[in-house]
Amino acid sequence: MKIAIFLFFTLLSQAVSRADYFTTYLWYRAEPELSRIVITDENLRGRPAVDGFTDKAKEHEKDGKYLTRWYDRQPPVKKVTRIEKMDGHEIRTELVIQPPRGLGYGGAVPMSHISVFFDGDLKVDCPIGYSFPYSMNVTKVIIHAQEQMAEVVYNRPSWGWWDVPSSGSVGWSDDDKPPRSVVVFNFFKHGKETIVLESGKSWLSSLGPGLVSQPIDTKTKKERGQAQ
Repeated sequence: MKIAIFLFFTLLSQAVSRADYFTTYLWYRAEPELSRIVITDENLRGRPAVDGFTDKAKEHEKDGKYLTRWYDRQPPVKKVTRIEKMDGHEIRTELVIQPPRGLGYGGAVPMSHISVFFDGDLKVDCPIGYSFPYSMNVTKVIIHAQEQMAEVVYNRPSWGWWDVPSSGSVGWSDDDKPPRSVVVFNFFKHGKETIVLESGKSWLSSLGPGLVSQPIDTKTKKERGQAQ
C-alpha cells in the first residue's frame, strides 16, 4: 500500500512539473517611423523564459514590457502612464494592471485596463489582455497618429459562459465554433467617440458585452472619476 501511494505521488509530481508554466505582459512601443503606437498582450512559456523575464521585470519596463502576473501576499495595482508627441499630436496612454488576487471568482487571472487620450480627448477606454468577467481577450491596441484613428483587436467565444461546447471539454467539436476575432475602429476626425465596453448588455447575457466605438460623456477621465 505504501509503495502504491509513493508511486501515485511521484507520478502526480511529475505531471505537475510538466504543467503549463507561463506568464503574461503588456508590451507598449512607440513607432514614430510608422506613425503609430502599439500595445499588445504577450505571453511567455517555459521555465527559463518565464523566470528570466520575471526576475528582470523592472529592467524590462524600460523597454515598455510590463509584467501582469506576479504573486505577492497583497499584490499592488501597477499604474503606467506614457506620453508621446507624434506627427503634431499628443498621445497619452494609461495602463492599470491588477495582478492575480489568488482568491475568489476570477482570482487566478490578472485584470488590466487601457485608456488612450489623443490631444486630450479620451479615444480608448477598455480592458486589455484576458478579461475574465467579459469572456474576451483584447490582444492589440494601435493608435495611428497621422491617420488620427484607433484600432482595437479582441477575441471572444461564439458561445455564452454557461453554454459550454457540446464536447464537454476544452476545445470544440465539429458543431461548435471557435473564438472569433473582432476589430473595432475609431476614426477621430468623424466625431467624438471612444472605444468602450458595449453598454446596456450584461456580461451574463449570451455573449456578454463586446467593444464598440460610441459617443460618451465629454468630460476627461479624471473629471469623470471625480464626479463618481
